[in-house]
Amino acid sequence: MVKTYLANQQLFSCPVETTTNLIGKKWVPTIMLTLADHPYRFEELHKTMLASRKVLKQQLDRLISNGLVFNNKYSSDNQVTSSYSLTEEGRSLMPIIFAMKKWGNQYLVCDSDSKLN
Repeated sequence: MVKTYLANQQLFSCPVETTTNLIGKKWVPTIMLTLADHPYRFEELHKTMLASRKVLKQQLDRLISNGLVFNNKYSSDNQVTSSYSLTEEGRSLMPIIFAMKKWGNQYLVCDSDSKLN
């Protein structure tokens, strides 16, 4: 029996391709690395990266729909506030993302002339 995998509302036959589709979108690894530290409110998260608000919101929504990020909404002083944090499933991907970061730092660093060191 052939296994089928789902990410971003697409079906795949390979788990590696599926995972790459899930975390390989622009800004997703950066968002997840940032949220690995602690929960962030939207504006705090936006200040940590160069992504536009629109793109950040789209990627957060995609991560939420895939079960990797949770939007915790709570009431404080008659205002609804929310913060974003990694779910347990999102946290389970962090060793992969940390390994990608380490590999990139080891093999993809370039000098001021854009040549690999």
